[in-house]
Amino acid sequence: MGNFGMEEVVKVFKALADITRIRIIVYLSLRPRYVCELADLIGCSQPTISRHLQILCEAKIVSCERDGSYVIYSLSPKDEFVKDLLEILMGELKKSNFYRELLIDEDGLKRV
Repeated sequence: MGNFGMEEVVKVFKALADITRIRIIVYLSLRPRYVCELADLIGCSQPTISRHLQILCEAKIVSCERDGSYVIYSLSPKDEFVKDLLEILMGELKKSNFYRELLIDEDGLKRV
């Protein structure tokens, strides 16, 4: 688990224990995104999405980068433990209807 202690492990699992954050992870696995894009895809307010992103950043699952006056978020685990965990999670999610529904939602949003 690299430099991860028990508190960090708990923080990662707590971050993954929310359906909205799982949806964010799926969308970020496709490409980096702005808060407003995620808010549109998920149907939550930007402050709500920002809070979820903060939790994911604190768990070192997601990172952010300033792009002018905006912030772009990407899936970029910094630790091997988190990277391996996300690889397993995404592998399982890709087999599910949940994943396919999210891709359909994203595709529908692109066409609008």
